[in-house]
Formats: sequence, structure tokens, C-alpha cells
Amino acid sequence: MSIQRREFLLLMGGSVSALALGSLTGCNSKVSVTPQTTTPGVKASFTFNPIKGAIPLETDGFKPEQQKEQYSNFEVVDDLVLPDGFQYQVIGTWGDKIGDSRFGYNNDYLSFIPTSENEGYLAINFEYISAAPWMQTYQDVIGKSLPFDEVKTVLKGQGSKKSEINAFGLPDKDPNKAKIREISKEALLDQGLGIISIRKNADGKWERTNSSADRRISGISGLEDGRYLKATGPAVAVFRKKQGLGYIAAQSRWR
Repeated sequence: MSIQRREFLLLMGGSVSALALGSLTGCNSKVSVTPQTTTPGVKASFTFNPIKGAIPLETDGFKPEQQKEQYSNFEVVDDLVLPDGFQYQVIGTWGDKIGDSRFGYNNDYLSFIPTSENEGYLAINFEYISAAPWMQTYQDVIGKSLPFDEVKTVLKGQGSKKSEINAFGLPDKDPNKAKIREISKEALLDQGLGIISIRKNADGKWERTNSSADRRISGISGLEDGRYLKATGPAVAVFRKKQGLGYIAAQSRWR
């Protein structure tokens, strides 16, 4: 099924750690749909009936007055809402074990690499943390506490309107420096990449196999454990370039 990025945003109502699966057909087959009244402005180019998103999109085809009518009220559902004919499964969630580490936070990319029929690896990008919900739910999910309240108290007591602390400028013996370091390490641990092995069982459901090939590369990998990444193959040439654009050029200017 070929859809554009904007159409994909219509299809996927949020970012969760899940696989969107066709319940009846494969990705290369068209899904028959029955028109509904949820998206009256959508053109007939879709092979499914798109869900109504939280904001109007160009593909809705609404005029300004129609937008006011259609979006004067909108119910936000705390779920991954998919069109008819699609379903999803939760394969992994934040805090789940991956090798000697854990499933990270805010994945915004998934890639399935098949190794055999109905089996393979799922590559996951843990893009960033959302500070407020991450702090609010950290203890419940991970099972241990972090000194959030202590650091917040320091922020309030420094008499500055800026809600920040220069941790690098604190003396090494300052206990607040150690607390900030502890929080930062846990936040970096929840970012990076993950590889988990999955397969489809006899019931047609995907499940983790927890193989020895499961891996986590976090924001602190190599910082203290010596587990550095090694690049191989033709792409290594990128790291050997002495002149270039973007990051490479910036590094050259500051040397």
C-alpha cells in the first residue's frame, strides 16, 4: 500500500511502541472500505477510510467554514486509533527488558528485518524523553526513585528566574552535582536504539522471542562501560572525510 507522509499522519494518530497490522490482507493488497461520515471531505484516492485527526489537513478538503463545523468539538482518545480493517499490538513498552538494558522512551521509528517467514528483528529508535511525564511516571515504570524533588528545590532556591542549573560549573563535592548526573544518566539510558527479536505465533499474534541477539545502544553506551560502536563497510568513509557539510564542517571550524 503506497501512501504519502501526510496520508500516513492521518492514518497514525500517535506514536506508540506498536506494529500497525493489516487484519485481513498484506501490505501490498488493497483494503475494501465503506464510506463513513467521520471524514466527509476526504477524496476517494484512499484505499481505506481515514480516521478524523485532531486538526484539519489539506487532504480533508475542508473549506474554512467546514473546518469550523467539523472541528468545533473533538474527542481525544488515549489510544492508537486506526481505520477499519487495521489493528495493532503492543510488542514492547518503556521499561521492558532488552538484553542487559531496557526498552527506551518515545520511539518514532520502527523497522522490521525478516530472518525467515513470520520471524525477524524489530529495530526501534528511542528519539527523546518527554521530561514532565518521564519524571512523573519514572518510579512506577522503572521501580526506583530519582532525586527529582531535591533538584527542583535547588532550582527554586537559587533566586533566578531561569529554571536551569549549570551542573558543569558546580564543584565536584557538591551533592547536587551527583544528583543531576544520576538523573541525566537515566534520561540518556532511555534514548538510543534497540533491537528485539519477534515472531508471529500460531494465533497470528506477534510476540517477543527474547533471543541473545537482542541489543540496546543507549545515550551512555561507551561512556563508562567501554562498549563503543565500531563502523564497518563502505559507510566508514564518511567518518574519514576531512572536509564536508553539517557536523563535519562544524567540527573542522572549531578545531
